[in-house]
Amino acid sequence: MALVGIEEVTYGVDDLDTVDKFFSDFGLETVDRARSGATFGTPESTMIHVRPATDSDLPGALEPGSTLREVIWGVDSKESLDAIEANLSTDRTVTRDANNVLHTVDETGYGIGFRVSTQTPVHLEPLTFNTIGATVRHNERFKLYERAAPQHIGHVVIYAPNFDEAFAFYTQRLGFMVSDTLRDLDSAQGFGAFLRCSTDHHNLFLIRHNRTGFNHLSFGVHGIDEIMGGFTFLSKQGWTPAWGLGRHFIGSNIFYYFRNPAGGYVEYYADMDCILDPASWKPGEFPHNTPEALFAWGGAPPKEFLE
Repeated sequence: MALVGIEEVTYGVDDLDTVDKFFSDFGLETVDRARSGATFGTPESTMIHVRPATDSDLPGALEPGSTLREVIWGVDSKESLDAIEANLSTDRTVTRDANNVLHTVDETGYGIGFRVSTQTPVHLEPLTFNTIGATVRHNERFKLYERAAPQHIGHVVIYAPNFDEAFAFYTQRLGFMVSDTLRDLDSAQGFGAFLRCSTDHHNLFLIRHNRTGFNHLSFGVHGIDEIMGGFTFLSKQGWTPAWGLGRHFIGSNIFYYFRNPAGGYVEYYADMDCILDPASWKPGEFPHNTPEALFAWGGAPPKEFLE
């Protein structure tokens, strides 16, 4: 598979100082900080870039205010990068910068890019639980998390008025695989698609909507205790929780969402479905207006989250 996951994400924001504090409190590592913006990282060497919304070098915004400007996808080799450049150059402008990163736009107009991946695998100790029949080591306690430290950029969620064209672009042109779909049963239209280019259940959730826009970016942590450590710390710092604690039915992941001053929301997640053998996974199709489309437990999201 050519694509391996999200490598970098860039936001254009109205208030650099507020966003800087938020991502620091969220648990990301500060890689670089300057008057022109900041860069944050994870232990796997994936990056979040924060730049002023007025920066003329940023891809254009598809909605007003602070928001997502570009997603850079990692690829497995220089040969894959060259092949993507040749493919996409047939019908859109593709540029290559001094760092050998390709930049272009997708079918809806979102800024996207590609680079040879520099991700570093993160190896975490398996979690143990005090379940019936389990062997518990002497005086072993659960790990107390005073705050979260996200390890992994999992997925991005965007709205596309031209859903069918966007779906075809990501699956046919870029090779994303379908994990599950949401469908409007009244019209038989595709409503949403969970797409993956790695072993994660989804790296991109594409939603049919009457406008373009960004919903959230998601970060993987070790487990439910780290999610709640992150929730507790962010809440004490005055940041606004949006939805959680809960577990999604599609993807199976436990979640907690916070409003993000950089735009949309951010999610802590853990325990997502891992698809090691694509041939063994059978994509499901779910009505979009049922609870199962959004959560297994934890309650429905607030109306503003869906809008």
